[in-house]
Amino acid sequence: MIQAFTTENWKKIISFIPKEDSFNFDENTFAVADGVTRDPLEYLPDIKTLKGKLAFAWNYKRPSPAKVAADLFCITSTHVLKDFDIKDKTAITEAFEISNNKIKEYNNLTFDDIDYLTNDFAGCVASLAVKNKEYVHFGFISDCGVAIFDEKGNLKFRTEDEGPLKYKKERWSSEQMKRLSWENPEARIITRRDFRNNPENPYSFGVLTGEDTAMHYVKIRTQEIRPSEHLIVYTDGLEDVIFSNEFVDRIRQKDNKGLKKLCQKRVKTEGTLIHPLVF
Repeated sequence: MIQAFTTENWKKIISFIPKEDSFNFDENTFAVADGVTRDPLEYLPDIKTLKGKLAFAWNYKRPSPAKVAADLFCITSTHVLKDFDIKDKTAITEAFEISNNKIKEYNNLTFDDIDYLTNDFAGCVASLAVKNKEYVHFGFISDCGVAIFDEKGNLKFRTEDEGPLKYKKERWSSEQMKRLSWENPEARIITRRDFRNNPENPYSFGVLTGEDTAMHYVKIRTQEIRPSEHLIVYTDGLEDVIFSNEFVDRIRQKDNKGLKKLCQKRVKTEGTLIHPLVF
């Protein structure tokens, strides 16, 4: 049995912004993706006010290109892995590459002139895992991840956070950025043009946008796992919940329904989780 769901905070629900997380799975293959929220306007409205929230929602593109990118990854990656008799790190790498190319095809058909604002590349961050007997082969990019808990709920392994917040301080202290705010279009252009998918920049980060350089940021790993241990494949919206004492307690208690309820209660924005149950 496999438990998989996307949950969102009630504040996000009433903002009328569409869900942009996605997941797909079969018996031993698990994919999650988080579409990167886009700019509805060149100058962002103040979303702390009702007027700003309405302006953001009213101008947000539908269907969401970020959701399309997330769906493309999850559907494509799991489909690609079906063609591999041996689903190992090589297969995971190819699944990421083909999925990234599918996103590239979509972007080429959808956006004529990239401005890194309202006409930016659609993209997502993602994790993909294959459970193969005593091993898990997996790949991830940015702040999506994979974690393993033992039968007592103790954290055995988790992926590192490679998301855009990792070098946030360094980016904002650069000469280009320190005079700006995120609401300023120039700041967002610089971030996406100079720091996203740019391996030559030491403070860069990765997003699956269809750009070839995005693959530089995909991390491929193999980790041992025992039959009684718990594999969690997740997007960053649930990271704080998954690594909380409450989550550990639900695993210790073998409380499957409680895990989902906890995620629904505690999620800050939107998050997705896949858990092949061993209860």
